[in-house]
Formats: sequence, structure tokens, C-alpha cells
Amino acid sequence: MRPCRTVPFAAAGALVLTALAAPAPGAVPDDGPELTLLATTDVHGRALNWDYFAEAPYDAPEDVLGLALLSSVVADVRAEKGEESVVVLDNGDAIQGTPLTELYGLAEPITETGAEHPMATAFNLMGYDAQVVGNHEYDYGLDVLAAYEEDLTAPLLGANVLDAATGEPYHEPYTLIERTIDGEQVTVGVVGLLTPALRSFVVDEIEGQVVLADPVAAAREWVPVARAAGADVVVVLAHTGEGTVPDAGYDPSAAYEDVAANVARMVPGIDVVVAGHSHQDVPARVYENADGGRVLLTQPYYWARSMSEVTLELVPDGDGWAVDWSAGNAPSVEPHYGHEVVAADPALIAALEPAHRAAIEYVAQAYEPVAEATELMRARTARYEDTPILDFVTHVQAEVVRDALAGTASADLPVLAQASPLSRTAVFPQGMVTTGHIAGLYLYPNTLTAVELTGAQVRDYLENAARYYAQVEEGAPFDPATGTNAEGIGDYNYDVLSGVHYAIDVSQPAGQRVTAFTHPDGTPVADDDRFVLALNNFRQTGAGGYPHVADAPVLYTGQDDIRDLLADWARARGVIDPDDFFVENWRVVTAPVPAPSPTDEPAIPTDPTPAPTPAPSAPGTPPATAAPSPTTTPAGGGELPATGAPGASVALMAGAVLLAGAALGLARRRAAS
Repeated sequence: MRPCRTVPFAAAGALVLTALAAPAPGAVPDDGPELTLLATTDVHGRALNWDYFAEAPYDAPEDVLGLALLSSVVADVRAEKGEESVVVLDNGDAIQGTPLTELYGLAEPITETGAEHPMATAFNLMGYDAQVVGNHEYDYGLDVLAAYEEDLTAPLLGANVLDAATGEPYHEPYTLIERTIDGEQVTVGVVGLLTPALRSFVVDEIEGQVVLADPVAAAREWVPVARAAGADVVVVLAHTGEGTVPDAGYDPSAAYEDVAANVARMVPGIDVVVAGHSHQDVPARVYENADGGRVLLTQPYYWARSMSEVTLELVPDGDGWAVDWSAGNAPSVEPHYGHEVVAADPALIAALEPAHRAAIEYVAQAYEPVAEATELMRARTARYEDTPILDFVTHVQAEVVRDALAGTASADLPVLAQASPLSRTAVFPQGMVTTGHIAGLYLYPNTLTAVELTGAQVRDYLENAARYYAQVEEGAPFDPATGTNAEGIGDYNYDVLSGVHYAIDVSQPAGQRVTAFTHPDGTPVADDDRFVLALNNFRQTGAGGYPHVADAPVLYTGQDDIRDLLADWARARGVIDPDDFFVENWRVVTAPVPAPSPTDEPAIPTDPTPAPTPAPSAPGTPPATAAPSPTTTPAGGGELPATGAPGASVALMAGAVLLAGAALGLARRRAAS
């Protein structure tokens, strides 16, 4: 066993690189072994490329997904590079998200049936070497999680999840993976971390049983342990987004949601960080570490839409190995997307067939019809334009709270309501809508609450939401593919509000974007105006960085699942008609919009005719790996038209890294052929 590398716990360095240089022509790796990491994150029950609510496979290229497709990638990489040189890792949030996982986690839990969890079946068959817990691993309680962990052949890690009674790690904090590559012994240490914001996501499921420690502090404790135990390479599986928290003044007690970049910069001894949780596509980023070295960060795309292939060249380091960062040999990343895979793994499909059929039957039995929709409604564009399907959510929430407050001192206050575009693939078909369609729109078992806010606080709330957009030049076209998910903010952390009218001017810096902020009659919202905000219990904790709500006076606390409220509303009326609830009250603009006077018509029409949303691309359509043609901005206002066009689901990549990875991978494959 080689001694632990001595590393100082110095102050974190700044981000100095976002891409690696392409390998020099003719560069040849040294004679050390080559290690390949394959990583997924935020699979959320997507074992197969199947939409249980639409009863059909996902066919639009940006939506194609599933472990069965990525299993073919694993097999190809192992065949090319040698099974011993490949380590396969998952970064959490695996057992929640589809009827498949709901069936085995809640309706017929594996704790009662003794069945093997289908996600464990998939991960085991693919030969995963380690996983970390995500926050949604706790949704069905610790007993179900323990049963799932027993089903796994790979260790389930979580260094900063502590037993409330003992203070010791509740899960294994790290694992060592031994490999023999080209006759050389290589040890990979894997440390698992979970976003401390779990404290906000689930309460009843973990209350009094587990507590969350700061991930940076936990990494500082366990990375040296893994090194001392013989790890040549240390990988941190960090179920937390890349984040924007500055290292200076980092507060371990703050329970930041996204801190993967802080871990990469502030904790010495790490070679690779796999990020997750924020549902972003970040194939590669390079950070300078506190010890002066470099750390590669990769975040695969969510719902098993992609898998990161990380190639590490190793060089001798004492009596062990270290990652080679020399010119031409530096780490490279190649993302593999589901839509690029020729065929899914038939063995995995066959292994999951019984569970898959059971999930289909469960949907047919558990998700009953509730109402007729008068027209097709999609969520594909809800993250950048007001849509009827999201207004359905805010309308019902506002109505429930308004009824609950009748006869109280708050009854006369305007009621606003919050919703997030939780799924880009959600749809209400024209015709019969079922509770399954509602569950596909509202993915999480949240309950409804209501708080009181001032006009100034509502503006702050909207400014926080507006950080989701990237800044553009004044009057420039707005492209949803590149203009959304700024700062690594996931769709689920972008909120829209009903009950007030506003525009988001993305030509302005974050914090100065909300304009034309008025009541429905056009009266500007005053700072001291009072409102009721209906929001889910997750957001009411302040999750996503939303200000004021956690400390605001609570006016209503509901016990019913919001999905049940939506279904009850639709069932009582028998019809879901946008004319009953759709008010186009917000828009994205790229130029200043003057606020109307109280006597003017509202700046945003209250009953527009929405542009039709085109059908999904047919199978075989070229994947949207590049940004689509920018949406033309009309003169005199810079407003994003209601195009209904889907944005590309693949975010901008670190170009030089990908070029390096692709070029190096192509050269090796040619050499191997």
C-alpha cells in the first residue's frame, strides 16, 4: 500500500479552465494504464425508453432515453477497452420518477413483496461498480431504501448522510475498486456525497433518523481516508449541482443545494467529480484544486439521456499511479446520448419485461380517466413561454387556497400561485385525460401551502426565478436551447406565477430583469402591496434559493397531494378547457418594456390564442445537438414569440474538451480496429 499523498487544506482556488486543449498531433499516451469511467446520474426510474402515460416510446431525438440504451454503450466500451479498465458509476436519484418505481416503492413496495427492485436489476445486469444516494432515494422511506440497497451488487454510498443517533455515516462513505489493467494494479477510490438540501426535500421520511452534514466537510474527511487506503485515483460521486456558491465565505451550515464545484475546488486529493441533481448536461469542466492540481467535473444528462465516458491516462506515482495531465494525455470526456445508440440491450429488456408489464398494468388500473381535454396541451415550451398546461396547475392551486381562506382576514388579498415546468414531455391529449397524464405533468408528491408576501418580496421571488435565463444583448434573438438553464438551474427550480403580470427582460443582468410588473388591471405592483402566494411545500422551504417564503406568515397548510387536487378539479368539471384558466400573464423579452398606466389595457393579453405546438420529431430526425435557429425577435419590444417549438435538450458543451475526447477516442478506436 502506497502512502497517502500529502495535500494541504489550503483555500480554494478559482476556476481557471473550462476546457482542455486538444491533444497535440501525433501525441501518444505514456506506457501507464488507461482507466475509463462511465457515469450516469438522475436516472429517475428510466430503465426503458418508454412513456408509461403516453403508452408509447419516447421518439423525439431529444427525449430518447433509458438504461437499456446506455447498457449497449457500456458493452461497447468494455469490448473496446477491456472489462478490467472500465468502472461504471451512478450518481443517484434512481428509484423515483416513473410508475415503474412508484409500483415497487409505494403501491407494492419491495419491503412487502420481497421482489427485487427493477432498478437494481438493471444496475446489476449492467455491472455498476458503485452508486451514491440521491435525495429522491428517500422518498419511499428508509425501509424501502434499505431493501433496494440489499438488492444491489454495488455499494450504495453517502459519506455526509449521518445516523441521527450515532453521528456515524448511515451509508458506506467510500469504496475501493481494484482493477488489473495491462498487468498493472490500479485502485479507484469512490466517495459518495449528497446535497444537504435533502433537509428541505423530505422531512417525515428521515426525521429523527438521519441528518445531513456539509458535503465539503465530509469530502475533506473521507477523501484522505480513501487515499490512505490505497486509492490511486479518487472519484467523488456528488449528487449536487455544479453550483455558483463562492468559496470565500463558504458556510458549512448553510445547506447549499448545489456545491459540486466547491468540492472540486476546495477539497485536495480529488481527480474526478461526477455532479448531478440539477438535471443539467455538463460533459466536462476543469477546476483548479486547493492543492494546485486539476479536477475534472462531468455531469451526464438526466433520465438516462446520456452517459459520460471519462478517459484517464495514468502515470507512475511512487509505488502507485496518478492521473496524467500532460499535454496530449490529459483526461478527456465523450458523452454518449441515447438517441445516438443503434439498439438497446436485449438482455436488459428481457430482464425487465416482467416489471415493465406490471408497471403498464399498474398504470391502467391506478390511473383512471378524469376529464376530457378540449385541445392538445404540451409542456415542451413551458420553461420559456406561458402555456395552458402549466396555467392549469396554478389555477387549481389558487382556487383551492382562495376557497380555504374564505371568511378569514386574508380573504380579500389577491392570490398568486406558483408552478414549475417539471417535465418537458408532459402532455394532455385532446380527449380523455387520466390521472396518469396529471402525474406525468406534476412529478412529485408535494402538498399545497400558502404564505403572505409583499409586492417587493414577490418581485424578489420573480427575480430569483429569472436567473434561469442567460443574459443576451438588448434586442437580440432569444434561443431557448442556449438561453435557459443558466447558472445550472434545473427546470424544476424555475417558477412562474399566476395572478400578476410581468415580463422578464433577459437583456438585463440577473436581479434586474422583472419589468412591466402589474396587477391584472394594469396597475403597477407597489412594494407594500400584500399578496397570498400558493406554492408547494418543497418551495415553501426556500429550496431553489427562493427568498422570503420560508420566513413568511403561513396562511394555509394542506394535506392533499397536489396531483390529487388537480385530478379532483378536473373530475368535478368533466372537462379541461384552456378557456377556463389560461391567462398569458408573463413573457420573456430581450428589450425594455414600459409598464402600462392603470388605465391602459394590460401589457400582456388575457385571452390570447396560443400558437399550436408542432408534433414531436419523427424517429430518425437528426439529433438536436446544436442550437436550433434563433427565434426572430420582433421590432419594438424584443418579445419572444409563442413559437411552441421545442428547444434542444442538449446544453452547450465544453467544446475543447469534447474535441479532445472525440479526437483521442477516435484515434484509439482506429488503432484498435
